[in-house]
Amino acid sequence: MYADPISRMSDRTASILCYIPVFGVIPAIVFLAAQRYRLNAKVRFDAFQSLYLFVAYLVVSSVLPMILWLSFHTHAFFLFVGPLKVAIFIIWVYLLVKAAQEQQVHLPVIGDLAARSAAEQL
Repeated sequence: MYADPISRMSDRTASILCYIPVFGVIPAIVFLAAQRYRLNAKVRFDAFQSLYLFVAYLVVSSVLPMILWLSFHTHAFFLFVGPLKVAIFIIWVYLLVKAAQEQQVHLPVIGDLAARSAAEQL
């Protein structure tokens, strides 16, 4: 029959897939649920860090504009939201490149949360 594609995937490839900007959240969830990666601290860390970065992106792109618009009633909030979205995208690409080089990067706050989350499940 069909072989499980996750069973043939390297840890490096799994980490890279987690950091695809915006869409990497899907493989990250799959890897966290996959039996093969339940005890793999590196891939679990990358998956959690990617998920938390995605949550930060959602907050910046959805919640923050609403809060700033309600607070200031001007379009000045675009000066804050646009650069933050670009910064998160650049961070995603940086993490993707580092994962391809098999280097693990801990982001300041998100990395600490990811490390705790990955350790809880082991």
